[in-house]
Amino acid sequence: MADFSYTPKFHHFAWVDNIDRCEAGGTNGFNIRFETIESDLHGVSTVVAQIGTQLDLLNARVPPVPHTVTLSFPPTLLPVQGSPAWALQTSGNAVAPTTGAPAGMLPLALPDHVTITSLRVRGKGVAPSGQNTSFFFNRVSVSDGTSQKIISFDTSTVPLNTELTLPSAEVNVVNLANFRYVISANTGVGTTDPVTLASVQVTYTNP
Repeated sequence: MADFSYTPKFHHFAWVDNIDRCEAGGTNGFNIRFETIESDLHGVSTVVAQIGTQLDLLNARVPPVPHTVTLSFPPTLLPVQGSPAWALQTSGNAVAPTTGAPAGMLPLALPDHVTITSLRVRGKGVAPSGQNTSFFFNRVSVSDGTSQKIISFDTSTVPLNTELTLPSAEVNVVNLANFRYVISANTGVGTTDPVTLASVQVTYTNP
């Protein structure tokens, strides 16, 4: 880290009434005094400029915070009591099993105070005829565990890989002091082309 210091050259020696005479020249005259003060001011100006240069260098090293960010979460869906679990692959993909309609829940680690603007569930496959894959995005009170819906949708209106823009609402602002955030997914059983989830993407804006 740069070391900045400055030692003033001017030291005032008080004049004594009726003894000292005001002089322009000499070691205690006005000229030498004001020249020394002027030199001090130039020295201070130089140090301030050096400090400004170092601050500019520090600011240049800190990348700006992007306004819009997209996070991708692996769909490592936890099993839900009373329902079959999604089959997790070594890649982290979640695949609908060949027997039983699966349900699962994914906790989301989101930054505090950001505003969620959209969701996208990436994957492939289709649910059986007449069934859809459904998603529920909720915030849950950390004090009493009550759940509040942020948004829910299914593949009949929002197919996989489609970005869903969230309507503007207070619930979209992440509040970690009072809530935790989860997304759950359930689907029907598909044997020929089972639903496979690859990621859950959340886009948000910074405050």
